[in-house]
Amino acid sequence: MSSDGSVAVWCVHRARHGEATAEVHCNYWRVAGDADFKGKNGRVRDFLELGVWLSEPAQVAKVNIFLPFSLPLTAIEDCAPYFARVEIAQGIFNEPLTCNSRRGPQCVELIKEGTPFCRVHIFMTKNGALDEKQLAVSENSGGTLLTITRQAIDEVCTNLAAGSPVYFRLRMYIENKEPFVRTITPRDRLFQSGFDEVEYVDLRLNEARTLPNRVENLMLADAADRPPVTLTRVAFLTAVPVLADVTLSSRLLHKSRLLEHNFWNDYVPSGIPDGMMVYHWREIDPAGIKDFSAFVKMQTRRTGRQILKNYLIIAFAFGVLGNLTASAIEPSLTSALSFLASSFGK
Repeated sequence: MSSDGSVAVWCVHRARHGEATAEVHCNYWRVAGDADFKGKNGRVRDFLELGVWLSEPAQVAKVNIFLPFSLPLTAIEDCAPYFARVEIAQGIFNEPLTCNSRRGPQCVELIKEGTPFCRVHIFMTKNGALDEKQLAVSENSGGTLLTITRQAIDEVCTNLAAGSPVYFRLRMYIENKEPFVRTITPRDRLFQSGFDEVEYVDLRLNEARTLPNRVENLMLADAADRPPVTLTRVAFLTAVPVLADVTLSSRLLHKSRLLEHNFWNDYVPSGIPDGMMVYHWREIDPAGIKDFSAFVKMQTRRTGRQILKNYLIIAFAFGVLGNLTASAIEPSLTSALSFLASSFGK
């Protein structure tokens, strides 16, 4: 999802099966884009969410997700428990839904107009993190390979109504280096009380030329003896502070809206800034989507107390320096002028 490489998502059929299809929902939350937002607990982080929708899930053996950056297990969160709130479920799927939590297996059943819409899997946890028996995490090619295992798929398929799809949704917090957004600030920003900052997000999904060879080989090996699960839909959504204007997009925008703060604020542990805009792009192809990319350029007007404070300090320092310089050269300048005056007087 950055110029450093591509995210990859691929699903593997079980032996003697080949009719499953999948959708990938990719959301990038630019929560840290508001420099004045401190959060509920003082820890404000951007995060990426990846949702995988499976039709005919009983035919799928595993789901692989490759991220082109290192990620500790503790930075991964299961989003499924949030779906127990009907406002969240409806906001994510944009459908009129009702929610029923159930145990054995733990999941959230989403119902639309009295019929099953999908089942959202809740991952088991162990020692405060997601259980690796259901979500295997390993380092690969300088990035991170996540695998939703057959155990997780078998569990969510227990007593699943025929024809009902399942859904997995994971959140990955950005801990240190920002791998998704590139920021360009003017070089003279310290000499301005406010300035325009340019940011861009470069989404690449399953783009072969930016995937590591080892990951490509894994994808090819998984498809060697059985047909790959067809990817029929990719949806990309980014939530950014309202002050950020989208000035360029490589894809036609599907829709945009102001994010409702009242219930989405509880969707994120740190909360979200007041006034965030959501921009949504998508591609749908029943025949299959090989790869997906979207380039989004944003421009944000940066100002605030700290920027103004820095500007005033620098302006004051230049003023003092100017006065000191003038005081230092004044005697020499006076002498030079007196000498010139006396010379011309002669």
